[in-house]
Amino acid sequence: MWAVAAVLAVVAAGCGNAEKTATPTGGGSTPPPTAASDPGPSGSYPPVTAPGVTPTEIRVGGIASVTNPLGGSYASAFDGAEAYFAMVNDAGGIYGRQLVLAEKKDDSAVNNKAAANELINADVFAVLPVATLLFSGADDLVASGIPTFGWTINPEWSGDATNPKANLFGQTGSYLGLGEPVASYPYLAKELGVHKVGVLAYGVPQSAQCADGVKASFEQWGDGVDAEVAYFDNSLAYGDKNLSVQVGKMKDAGVDLVMTCMDTNGVVTVATEMDKQGLEARQYLPNGYDHTFVEQYGDLFEGSVVRTDFVPFEVPADDQPTGLAEFLSWMDKAGKTPSENAIAGWMNAALFVDGLKAAGPDFDRQKVIDAINEMTDWTGDGLTYPVDWTKQHTGAARESFFCQSFVTIESSEFVTNFGEPGKPFTCVDGSGSELVVTNES
Repeated sequence: MWAVAAVLAVVAAGCGNAEKTATPTGGGSTPPPTAASDPGPSGSYPPVTAPGVTPTEIRVGGIASVTNPLGGSYASAFDGAEAYFAMVNDAGGIYGRQLVLAEKKDDSAVNNKAAANELINADVFAVLPVATLLFSGADDLVASGIPTFGWTINPEWSGDATNPKANLFGQTGSYLGLGEPVASYPYLAKELGVHKVGVLAYGVPQSAQCADGVKASFEQWGDGVDAEVAYFDNSLAYGDKNLSVQVGKMKDAGVDLVMTCMDTNGVVTVATEMDKQGLEARQYLPNGYDHTFVEQYGDLFEGSVVRTDFVPFEVPADDQPTGLAEFLSWMDKAGKTPSENAIAGWMNAALFVDGLKAAGPDFDRQKVIDAINEMTDWTGDGLTYPVDWTKQHTGAARESFFCQSFVTIESSEFVTNFGEPGKPFTCVDGSGSELVVTNES
């Protein structure tokens, strides 16, 4: 059981962060509340009898794979959420109450269902953050109706027309769309001036489906950017340290860009073999925004590209949106290290607080859920591209407009050489036969 769970967990971490879609800004949008705090006395607000709410506190609980087979820093999602709560509490809290992360569950990567049910039965108003390798407790959280906010790397976050999972909120949307085409892939090939793409993935559903999506993307838009998938293998065994055959075939095929749906150990294995065989190709790392990782292995990934669905930390201070500047400041005040998991926890907390504000002082769980699901351009004070929560639970979100931020690995550091100053997100419209690229602020 452990071995199977570990494989699935690694795959989820390696390929779960599929690119999300965004509706272009301009018209029909409803901005979330902007007030950062509510310093009024508790006696000036109506009483709330919801679980986890007292006259002085709003209590939530979170789950992270603190203990995990990858050595991943999933616990830092707690740091990000607490940093956001500290900022709000410092300004007076909300509705006269302080925000408290009262429960921190370690699901040890394979006990997510049990941890989720402990929180369902605990005295907490919402579940956040969730940063886990597996999400087996998703259905129980949906059935409970408790507002749940987390890092969307697991397919269980996605809903459909019959079961939209309307109370599950990822940091930038909840629908993953594994296996579906993404216009950003061919755009990136064009931007890098490459023409032959190699695609590698593990032979388990999440990873294999992720690779299918890459292949489908070039089948749909590759002609317009003069790029194609020249080598494809989505049947790799997890943990295989000998990829000499696959790399040799990619070299023979003239591959100049490698796209994987693998964990960090896997991409290091690929890069090491590429270096050994002299295959000069960049890698695209959809889940590689890890400063410790790039410090250790940056020489293997020189020129490779990493994507994020938030504004990278390397954006110059003058161009940083309010959300990023506040995140970095409050993480520093807490003595915590900024990371992808930490900023996901921060964004989870930010969306939760915006939901509370929109629900009003007589809030309850359902009012918060409904209020968020009416937001059409949530950005977390500029941290991400506009998220339309009227669409982001189901396949309705998969339009042809895709936004991401990209950074390049240079000298073992991340460099922001995509986009424009003050406009960190590259948005690609693939609704027509040609890709149309814009940069959104």
